[in-house]
Amino acid sequence: MRFVECSARYARTIAVFALFLAGAALLAEAPLAVAAPKQARGRVVSAAQGYEGTPYLYGGTDRRGLDCSGLVYLAYLDAIRVSVPRTTSGLYSLCEPIEKSALEPGDLVFFNTTGPIAHVGIYVGEGLFVHAASEGDPTGVIESRLDELYWRRTYAGAGRLIPPGEYLGILVSASLGPSLGADSFFRGVSGSLCLSYPVLGVEPGLELRPEYDGTLGVTRLSAVLSLGFGKTFRAFVGPALTLGNPVLMQSSGPRDYVAGGGFAATIGAVWTPITFRAGGQDWGLYAEFVMEGYGAREGEPRDTYADMAAGMRAGVGLRLRLGM
Repeated sequence: MRFVECSARYARTIAVFALFLAGAALLAEAPLAVAAPKQARGRVVSAAQGYEGTPYLYGGTDRRGLDCSGLVYLAYLDAIRVSVPRTTSGLYSLCEPIEKSALEPGDLVFFNTTGPIAHVGIYVGEGLFVHAASEGDPTGVIESRLDELYWRRTYAGAGRLIPPGEYLGILVSASLGPSLGADSFFRGVSGSLCLSYPVLGVEPGLELRPEYDGTLGVTRLSAVLSLGFGKTFRAFVGPALTLGNPVLMQSSGPRDYVAGGGFAATIGAVWTPITFRAGGQDWGLYAEFVMEGYGAREGEPRDTYADMAAGMRAGVGLRLRLGM
């Protein structure tokens, strides 16, 4: 019976997550997390220039012919192994908008040619951009100047997919939100502070995770190793320091616990399906699931439900992500 109660209460928590995430689109995100942004920008420009002379072909994605968004797609794929949207409108939606004065090599420039946001190119520097031209003389992949009359007249804006060149590539993220549990629905408050560095398509990092656990009446500080996969998913494991004596209050009386030690005292995962930009910064709404290493004190009777309630928690909250 108690196992059934446990399952029902965890189902309630999962239902809240479903409501929290329902209707959210999984958004692509910019700037892209890359190591050594300045070098990455240079590779994007070199990759795009390597296609100069390729004829224009609507829908083309190889050296037999390219259109404007196809050139951007291939340049980014060749340079940093990232698949960006294949359409001009998709690229425009993905980019972080920037002023023309802030353009750096590798940024994108957009134009209202045959319609709104109908053409895109890659900024090279010194007022030049490389693009796949469908009209004029010549056509195909060429370089043009932003101050040419036609491009000055049709210019619609610029966007950034890679962090500015002066970034070191270090990523800092911080989060805060309520903790949820099976026994006591509102369990407490938890947060995190993470330093990570993108390498080989993942983001290894070091993370501090403070938490107040009202269900057990303790404060806990975990120092974990984490591994992120883009901005959406991160898993972590590490030791923890517990301040206070963990006690789970039950109808039958208090149940005492001992805080687990060792490297795997805290294990969990964070999912951030909703991201947005506000105030020039990257924000996200996250959901997390954490298992804490609490063991029943010697002499306590066996109680699987109580041990699950003590050691497992969930959480939701707001995350801020910065590049340095």
